[in-house]
Order: sequence, then C-alpha cells, then structure tokens
Amino acid sequence: MSKDSNNTLFKVNAEEVLIKGLEAMTKSCEALTKQNDILNNDVENLKKKINFLQDRLLTNSEDRE
Repeated sequence: MSKDSNNTLFKVNAEEVLIKGLEAMTKSCEALTKQNDILNNDVENLKKKINFLQDRLLTNSEDRE
C-alpha cells in the first residue's frame, strides 16, 4: 500500500462518524426496548402464575382440613 491510500483510508468526515454512531445507538435502543417489552410480558405472566398457584395451594390446604 502506498502512503496516499493509507491517508484516504483513515480520512473520515466527523459528521459521518456521528451519523453512523447515532444509527448504531438507535438500533441498540430499539433492541433494548423490544427486549424490555418481552421481559415485562414475562413478569406479568409469572405474576399470574404465582397468583394461580397460591390460590391452588390455599384450595388444596382447605380441602385437607
């Protein structure tokens, strides 16, 4: 490689770097938002399951008496 090709390889416009960085951050934020929605849904389902199992446990204990 010549010295000129190295110079053009590393000449990057600051605006392009910022734009690419913002695009990457946007994609990351969207992925985290989607993951957060999935986790919130899982939490709600687990709360429902806990309530169901607690009710079942109480019902079973009353049946034994």
